[in-house]
Amino acid sequence: MRWDRSVDSEHGGHPLDVVVLLLPPVSLGAVGAIVDPFVEANRLGAQRHYNVHVVSADGSPVALPGGGRLSVSGALPALVRCDALIIASDLHQPDANESDILSQLRRIGRIGAAFCGNRGGTGWLAAAGLLDNRRVAVHWEDMTLYRERHPALVLCASLYEIDADRLTASSNQATLDMMLCVIAQQVSPQLADNVARQLGLDRIRPGHEKQAVPATSRISQHPPKLNEALLVMEANLEEPLSSDEIAECVGISRRQLERLFKQNLDILPSRYYQELRLERARQLIVRTQQSIVQIGLSCGFSSGSHFATAYRAHFGITPREDRSRATLTGSQGIESRAGGTPATEPSC
Repeated sequence: MRWDRSVDSEHGGHPLDVVVLLLPPVSLGAVGAIVDPFVEANRLGAQRHYNVHVVSADGSPVALPGGGRLSVSGALPALVRCDALIIASDLHQPDANESDILSQLRRIGRIGAAFCGNRGGTGWLAAAGLLDNRRVAVHWEDMTLYRERHPALVLCASLYEIDADRLTASSNQATLDMMLCVIAQQVSPQLADNVARQLGLDRIRPGHEKQAVPATSRISQHPPKLNEALLVMEANLEEPLSSDEIAECVGISRRQLERLFKQNLDILPSRYYQELRLERARQLIVRTQQSIVQIGLSCGFSSGSHFATAYRAHFGITPREDRSRATLTGSQGIESRAGGTPATEPSC
């Protein structure tokens, strides 16, 4: 958004024109996280702060994943100007119209509009080259693919990033927080707080907060030392540490470490560590084109045969068979929801 413009009428401001572009697949949750804060800001504010328009690539209603269609007020090619274009999409899923859509996005960029993307919308903006050399919030599950496909981006593991007139969010919930942050900066913190309360939120999360990856979520109820040990494992997948080294990192003995794992996770540390590395490997197998040998080495396995044997023992299928199956079912792609427990991604 344009931060140098006030939308407070007392300071000479006027409503900002915000266009929300729906690119399938897109859910009501994704749309609501973007539109609802602006609607509430207009309702609760002293005057209208935002003019919100919803469009699609061709002006046709957009099908919803759960059934039904969402009407729009216009088509992307007909857009002449706006203050900000926000892309709502559950995942970047290119189709036959991709080149036309990317061309239109670049055209709008030339007229000086700000851009914002939710998780899937960020993929579209990146493909259009509109996020190069910008800080970009990327969902932890998509980090590897973004590194491969968009090396010019400055990837961040934060909830959301506001880099001048480029705004990106890692999830729908993070998008909601980001829209509230926009309102706080453009209108007032008090209005943003009131909108948050109306939407059932007890606070507006700052963008610099880090995403909660699955392992962190699972261990939050466990003893702090176990939490530390699991995070050490996540941060050292390529060159695994011994149980003694992990214990030393968290300041306990190996016996205490093993006791913590058995009592809370019913597994030995070494076994948990291997499964963690295998889950990470599977994510890379089904979602990237890296060689299988390289993936095994990057996840701490000493040889291709060692990796293949451990992989089959854990998943009941070889890495090569798993990749072939994933390709056939279309599970690859930048916004794939393939399972797996990733390593904690570094922040900016």
